[in-house]
Amino acid sequence: MCIDKRHYTDHLPVYQKPQSGFAGLLNTVYFHLNLTLPYYRNVVEKEHPSIIHAHFGFDGYRMYELAQKSKTPLVVSFYGSDVSRLPTEFDWKRRYKNLASYADGFIAASKLMKSQLVDLGFPAKNIDVIRFGINLSEFTYKQELTSGAKVMMVGRMVEKKGFRYALKAINILAEKGRKIHLDIYGDGPLREKLNTMVRELGIANQVHFHGYVSNEKVRQELQNHSILLAPSVTASDDDKEGLPNTILEAMASGIPVVASRHAAIPEAITDGETGLLVPEKEPKAIALALSKLLNQQVNVEQLRLSARKFIEQNHSIDQLVDKTEKFYTEIIKTYEEK
Repeated sequence: MCIDKRHYTDHLPVYQKPQSGFAGLLNTVYFHLNLTLPYYRNVVEKEHPSIIHAHFGFDGYRMYELAQKSKTPLVVSFYGSDVSRLPTEFDWKRRYKNLASYADGFIAASKLMKSQLVDLGFPAKNIDVIRFGINLSEFTYKQELTSGAKVMMVGRMVEKKGFRYALKAINILAEKGRKIHLDIYGDGPLREKLNTMVRELGIANQVHFHGYVSNEKVRQELQNHSILLAPSVTASDDDKEGLPNTILEAMASGIPVVASRHAAIPEAITDGETGLLVPEKEPKAIALALSKLLNQQVNVEQLRLSARKFIEQNHSIDQLVDKTEKFYTEIIKTYEEK
């Protein structure tokens, strides 16, 4: 069950929050008050699930009372901002304390995230690290890298994505005579400011904003670019990344990645081996890393192969589905033995 139906729910039975009428209004109010949605209760009463799996800490909190009353084990997955930023907001540390004491299992997307959850009071023994999975059949490894300086960025236009530092890096290279073609896929509240920045820097002929695109379009564009740039930063409100899927997808496709040494990104990218890492908020370092790749100052072919191998060994969706199912089995068994 979900708030809004997503594209990846095709061929699955999906219960969606009522969108109109009194039921729609009531569920929306409960959602904004961080209470268990009435329609959640209806679905659980109808389906009698063996386990409830809530995605994101805020939905875990909305579900824990229902799981308790229905005597159903609860698993909660965390993804990034629900660990870094949400606990800084009013009353969420108390809410997380309640969630930590009741829920039966927790899933962190990285080792770093597990340590952050422990610091927030979640019991380490109940936290399993299950990384984001990639369906490798959907990402063809490029046998030959796209020629030319074609760089792409993907993501919502918010502070933590670090777009402004990428634009400054493109400008640094332009001033040195190196023209980079940068395609940006995504939309968000900072788009107009970024557009203005591009015009002021005089790089409008190099930077192209494409707005929101589908995951399928991103997969296609990975085949048409020579570098993925992901210069994530810690935002002013402490919002951070987890480990962006776009990085994993690029690695699976054989696209070299330049990313910042931020959050869990170094758990996937080892500098000089599976990609290049730069400090946060350092345009000069970004420009230098891009130059190294474009000038073949690193063994790009070995880097691409190592990145793909890393994804195969650590982020294959088949392996991670198996691991999740085993986690479910252990949680259900422990719950029944209580």
